Amino acid sequence: MDKAKRNRGTILAMLAAGAVTVMGAAALAIDVGYLYVFKGQLQNAVDAAALAGAQGLLAQPGDHSPNGQAMRLAMEYAAKNIVGNEPLSLSTDEITFPERSVIKVEATRPAPTFFGVVFGLRQVRVRAVAVARAAPATGGSYGWRPFMPPDQFAHGSTCVTPFDEDHGPFDPQPHVWNGIRDRDYYRSPYDASFENVDLSGYTDCSYGSPTGFIAPRDVNGRPVELKSDNPRFPGNFYAVAFDGRGANDYRDHIANGWNGTLSVGDYVTTEPGNMVGPTRQGIQELIAKDPSARLVRGATGWYVRSDLYPINESPRIVPIPLFDPTSPPGGGRTTLRVSNIGAFFITGTDGRSVFGYFITRRLPAARSGRAPENSSTQSTGGAGRLLGTVQLDDPSRY
Repeated sequence: MDKAKRNRGTILAMLAAGAVTVMGAAALAIDVGYLYVFKGQLQNAVDAAALAGAQGLLAQPGDHSPNGQAMRLAMEYAAKNIVGNEPLSLSTDEITFPERSVIKVEATRPAPTFFGVVFGLRQVRVRAVAVARAAPATGGSYGWRPFMPPDQFAHGSTCVTPFDEDHGPFDPQPHVWNGIRDRDYYRSPYDASFENVDLSGYTDCSYGSPTGFIAPRDVNGRPVELKSDNPRFPGNFYAVAFDGRGANDYRDHIANGWNGTLSVGDYVTTEPGNMVGPTRQGIQELIAKDPSARLVRGATGWYVRSDLYPINESPRIVPIPLFDPTSPPGGGRTTLRVSNIGAFFITGTDGRSVFGYFITRRLPAARSGRAPENSSTQSTGGAGRLLGTVQLDDPSRY
């Protein structure tokens, strides 16, 4: 009888010890599971902050100040994410800029434990790092408008834009313009020789430099005639057709955009005819989407502000292709090669022409990286091109 009691006592002791072990394992599993969720929340928050900050670098290239768009957007989007039970609040010390077009967000936060307090462990510090960059866009599949003006070219050391009607079309022969006798030349900013070159460093149109529109070099409140009533190309007024032809598709693509894929190096078919009515109707519908949008000058350049959208995110900033002025369109319906892509803030139309300003913006659903003529190396960051995209990068590189 005594032996049986002793056996029962031993079994109870073993059960008690086992219960403690099971409960400890369960407690550990709960704490580890919560820490895994907490880490995921923190990582998602810093990812969102970095991507938003990179978007700010597209709007304000090189502005790393506390009041700059990159820093403010990073903090704003971090706070939209709940980590633990509260929004993630970032300090300026947790946001750095390893490169001109790169933002790094690094945050460490305490995660409470539920059962670790039994062992004296009340919290665990969790760290998350995210890096994002503003990258050039060579193409994309979002919101293209059916206009395709000639890209900027140069007359000697003087830049010529589509707005300079008194100069006329591209002329490679010696001629006089603005008192300067010289000849025109053109090089796309996507030329393979510019691979790994920060094109924003070029400040004029001297020989050997790129002459296509480049941000922020040429984005300085410069007005441009996007669609012209006097293009000097027979039957073509800088209008193009995407996946449909005719006035109805043309008007719809002005108002709502075409979401097919378009990249540097592709060919686009022109849409002959001036189409005054459809142009006016499409532009009026587009402007009605954001009537408060206006061009303003900030500390580091020109931006579009709106009462409805973030800086440089107005729907009136539209992506457009540009053609090589050395290869102008012929008469009637023809094809043009995309030599550059840009963003254009539309300000108005009289039906015959469309007016506005080139400006930088993010291109949703963009292809990033390099000009298709040379795919051997990654191109430089967001500076140097008018359209860009944002993407996460490997934090271990910085």
